[in-house]
Amino acid sequence: MAVNLLDRLHTDAALTSRYDKVILVDPLQYGVQKIPEAVLADPRYEFVEGSIYNPNVVTKVVGAGDLVIHLAAEVNSFTQPQSGSADDPVGYLKNLADARIGRLLFLSSADVYGVNDSADLVESDPVRPTVIYAAAKAAFEAYLSAFHALYGLPVVVFRPVTIYGPNQYPGWLVPRVITQALAGEQISITGDGSVRRDWIHISDVCDLLIKAALSGRDDVHGAVFNVGTGTEDSVLALTRHVLSRVGQPESLITFTADRPGDIPRQIAHAAKARRVFGWAPTTPLYEGLDTTIAWYSQHPQHPQRPGQ
Repeated sequence: MAVNLLDRLHTDAALTSRYDKVILVDPLQYGVQKIPEAVLADPRYEFVEGSIYNPNVVTKVVGAGDLVIHLAAEVNSFTQPQSGSADDPVGYLKNLADARIGRLLFLSSADVYGVNDSADLVESDPVRPTVIYAAAKAAFEAYLSAFHALYGLPVVVFRPVTIYGPNQYPGWLVPRVITQALAGEQISITGDGSVRRDWIHISDVCDLLIKAALSGRDDVHGAVFNVGTGTEDSVLALTRHVLSRVGQPESLITFTADRPGDIPRQIAHAAKARRVFGWAPTTPLYEGLDTTIAWYSQHPQHPQRPGQ
């Protein structure tokens, strides 16, 4: 996610003219540095290896009026579906509030809604996470709500559906399916593959974050926005499409037991984000999948697959 957003930040004239410097903070927990050399060579950009939860890091890089885009998350992968965080969000948010930042954009997840029967998730729907990853996101949102109420922290929360696109770590479903298909490996799908998701291309999410960064509306502070396309398809249909595109047989698909806490259906039209930010996703699923497959075909060693 971060590298894709960085590509946009580096070339978006409206953003580059507004901010003199961009500081990238990453602990490199997956051991891969993916920032393009051209970006690192740009004097406007600085990379800091470390955790945003380290007070020595955050107090050094954050100042008054700054825009902070918080994308930090552990991979909620097929092999590690119950991942969470033991970091210190309270200390981190206190440092941001004390610094009097201009705006904090926080990327949460539509997974916080848990199992639901909605044909269109809305921001007022109950938050009932069913996996630790989503529970950690929901807990962080609660801290953000408190800091907004107590200290006026100017935060905007986004809850995207399933994001896919180039340059993702293949712990996520779509890059895992693509990299395994390209390698001719068995592809494990939980249950019968009928789980349905709203899949949104990473470029559409970046578009929304940039619009939110540039928005002059103060009434978005403290608000939550779903991020979705309003369309859906099953995991099995998506996997079959990938196999067809790379010329591999469907016999590579294997079915395993349902994953505890998995969500049968998740879809969001994101009417609120469309209305407030004048945003709309533009990448149809299978068009986005084809360009994503092409990217992984051209970058077979980047990033590494889990276990390598």
